[in-house]
Amino acid sequence: MAKFIDSARTTAGVTDCLTMASRINILDFSPDELKEYIKLLGEPAYRADQILHCVYREYVTKFEEMTTLNPTLKQKLADHASITTLEQIEEMVSSDGQTRKLLFRLEDGKTIESALMTSTDSRTGRERHTVCVSSQVGCPIGCPFCATGQQGFERNLSPGEIIEQVIFFVRRFDGKAKEQETGTTRRWLSNVVFMGMGEPLANYANVQQAIAMLSSPKGLGLGIHQITLSTSGLVPQIRQLTEEGQYQLAISLHAANDELRSQLVPINRKYPLEQLISACKEYCHKTGRIIFIEYGLFDKVNDSIKDAQSLIKLLQGLPCSINLITGNPTNSKFQPSSRDAAMAFQKVLIASGIRTMLRVSRGADIEAGCGQLKSRTLPFQT
Repeated sequence: MAKFIDSARTTAGVTDCLTMASRINILDFSPDELKEYIKLLGEPAYRADQILHCVYREYVTKFEEMTTLNPTLKQKLADHASITTLEQIEEMVSSDGQTRKLLFRLEDGKTIESALMTSTDSRTGRERHTVCVSSQVGCPIGCPFCATGQQGFERNLSPGEIIEQVIFFVRRFDGKAKEQETGTTRRWLSNVVFMGMGEPLANYANVQQAIAMLSSPKGLGLGIHQITLSTSGLVPQIRQLTEEGQYQLAISLHAANDELRSQLVPINRKYPLEQLISACKEYCHKTGRIIFIEYGLFDKVNDSIKDAQSLIKLLQGLPCSINLITGNPTNSKFQPSSRDAAMAFQKVLIASGIRTMLRVSRGADIEAGCGQLKSRTLPFQT
């Protein structure tokens, strides 16, 4: 179904949806597109808002459960459309219960991963729930330390396939949270991060459409500050995002010189550090936001004191916060840095005045690194 999503951005494309053998995913529509679709079904446009409320606020999974719709429309939707397209294949939960990793099968048989990470807010003491989503099947960047990068690229995900990863967890856990917090309006979902399989900015249009619905009052209604896009450094798309979006941006940097970064993040050969940092500074200047720098620490690769000093020099003048991450081991020569090396690296950065957090590697016992679960279960993929 994903192959005609782009054409569905026009009324003609929406019309074609009525005659296709495969079902249209309601989650692939923007509110205006859904109104056009509903009118083509011979129903008044306001029914679209009722459907959106059922899907994004009541988490309904079947059209027959939409009590505000008439039986005729319910049947039309059941004949031509769907709400859920992901099939859960496997689920793994870390020993501490804080990380939950799922493998999903898409309609065409391809598989993707999503994760739920739970943490405690240091200020309020409340639990935070972050859903990490994939934006592509595989990844075109080919980073050698990443399990997804080792799988190659297959296709982009549609907006609905991205959104449903979030809604899956919300459907499953939000009801329980509401039962525990009767009388409050606090939402269960804290954040959505595009840090799963794929390069989000290489699927720019569909990712933007998905974020629009995640943040729309007619969608999940997340605040824009609750959504983070992580990129390996696609400079043209970063500049485009500077003009079009106000999302939180994270850069997967991993090295402070072009020679090493080109080995770790091959897209650096096309968009070297000088171009990347320039685009990041422009983003900060125009949006007023800081950028998060993601730096994976690999033993005797990029974790020396000299590497830390080079990173300080590279980031001079860039409003940023650094997240140091000791990477999950994959089928590669890259192994995570020791705790002592990571702390020494962090100490140098903090001494320079750069806000730096040393992130605990999450879910290593369940292979929660991007693409690891899929790599282990590839024989199940059709």
